[in-house]
Amino acid sequence: MTRITMKHWHPLLLPLLLLCFVISSSSQSTSSDSCTTALSLGDLIPFNTTGLSCFQAWTSQDFILRFGKDSSSKNVWSFVLSAPDSGGYIAVGFAPTAGRMVGSSAVAGWVDTSSSGAGTARQYYLGGTSSSSCPPDKGNLALSSATASSPAIVSKGSRLYLAFQLTGQPITDVIYAVGPSGSLPSSNGFLPRHLDMTSGTITLSGGGGGSTSTGGGGGGDDDDNGGGEGKGNNKHKHSGGGDGDGDEGGKGDRRNSPSSSSSSTASSNGGGLNAKRRHGVLAAISWGITIPIGVAAARFMKSHDPLWFYLHATIQGLGFVVGAVAIVAGFRLDDDDGADAHKGIGIAVLVGGCLQVMAVLARPVKEAKARRYWNWYHHYVGRAAVVLGAGNVLYGLSLAKEGEGWSYVYGIFVGVCAVVYLVLEEWRRRH
Repeated sequence: MTRITMKHWHPLLLPLLLLCFVISSSSQSTSSDSCTTALSLGDLIPFNTTGLSCFQAWTSQDFILRFGKDSSSKNVWSFVLSAPDSGGYIAVGFAPTAGRMVGSSAVAGWVDTSSSGAGTARQYYLGGTSSSSCPPDKGNLALSSATASSPAIVSKGSRLYLAFQLTGQPITDVIYAVGPSGSLPSSNGFLPRHLDMTSGTITLSGGGGGSTSTGGGGGGDDDDNGGGEGKGNNKHKHSGGGDGDGDEGGKGDRRNSPSSSSSSTASSNGGGLNAKRRHGVLAAISWGITIPIGVAAARFMKSHDPLWFYLHATIQGLGFVVGAVAIVAGFRLDDDDGADAHKGIGIAVLVGGCLQVMAVLARPVKEAKARRYWNWYHHYVGRAAVVLGAGNVLYGLSLAKEGEGWSYVYGIFVGVCAVVYLVLEEWRRRH
């Protein structure tokens, strides 16, 4: 058998590396977008996109927003939202109340590759958190009335480009959403519940003479020169607004074209945790991890007296504070379908935790006859709170539609903890 050595491979290394580089570059060019390059969509978008401001609107989902005044009309604003094509819809809306989706008007678009591959873009009024409360072709956005400039969405290079124009000065508080992969609107046009959302702001320069309508479309004439300073803050709650110098162009952190004369700046804070995920992380850390550890410390470290007591009290106190913050944060979120049960369980867990705290303050001395009954109360109320808390974390993951992976990971963690608990319980029984 002939032995293949490095000497035989050496002449092939350079061509292989070049081939890998070409494939990698081709893949990146077809699946990514950047503010450093101009759009090259030709006539796929029904209006001129030259000179639009550009910024990374949502880093974790790779959303890029381009916007600016239409060069042929001083009272029309153009928007192009670019995002990866994950098989769902993408949407951008304008919020009368900063960071709040309910009450906003949005434009959503998707491409159905399973049939003709045609794209659909429609306006929606976000009247609630269920699909039926967000009717299509409703809303307060003053979309451009020109047939050639109606909302459109195209797919190119594994990305979607949602384009539309608004008449009048837009609202500066913006929301973004992405739909679940493989789940497109049905024939009635109702959107499936979004997989994730975030919010930000855009700051407009010029256009000081126009009035702002409820939801993004505008009303009056605009005597100032257009352009616009655009800022995108990837925050869940924020305050928007801004003023400008009325220039027609500008410069900023990100630009979509070297020849752009737009006085636009764009920035992003990155794809941090939104309010819903912060609530979930805090709940998982407290009721799902910290408090069960505190229970185990009290159960299996009694031989190390009084260390076990101080560990138990410290861990449970910390877990209770973080858990209470998580529950309060949960009440600040918009109601979702099925959230009432989740909140009810959370209230029950919080009440159980409060009862435990009060029980510590009323703990009888060891020699008292009531100590036996106090122990029963403390143990079983505490265990019920732990079981409900851990189960509610799993329930919350399913409501948030974070994907089965997170539920599997947490489920495996709970299973491993259960096995460790049984092993320690057997060791405790024997010793």
